[in-house]
Amino acid sequence: METQMSSRERFAWVFLVLLVVSYGTYFTAVAVLDARGELTFWSQIIMLTASAVFQGVVLGVSAIVGRMRRAPGERTGPDERDRAIAHRSASVAYYVLMGGMILVGCIMPFGASGWKVANAAILAIVIAELVHTGLTVSGYRRGLRA
Repeated sequence: METQMSSRERFAWVFLVLLVVSYGTYFTAVAVLDARGELTFWSQIIMLTASAVFQGVVLGVSAIVGRMRRAPGERTGPDERDRAIAHRSASVAYYVLMGGMILVGCIMPFGASGWKVANAAILAIVIAELVHTGLTVSGYRRGLRA
């Protein structure tokens, strides 16, 4: 028995894949350029901006396509299950983010600065979003577990 994927689940899948692709590319490029000694302030700004713009465009197109595919009169507001999945995934992601920010803000400044701290903060945010989106997808795929 095949069930129809909800628009929230579809959007979560798109965002999950997009996070992996865009920030995976960004962090790989940063690591490669840093190892070669070719990493500059502007190259990092350009790569980070390109990643953010790419995400914005893909998510915007995804939202537009999702709205165009929606049947007239289809319910779009979150129901109880949607809210429970969102709450659970956001709760866990919050603690992941706080752990990352404690590392970045309280420990790293003693041994690193500049882009190393900034990239660590970006990585902490990305990891927290991966957890959030991954748990959202898991909540829809496997159902909620107490």
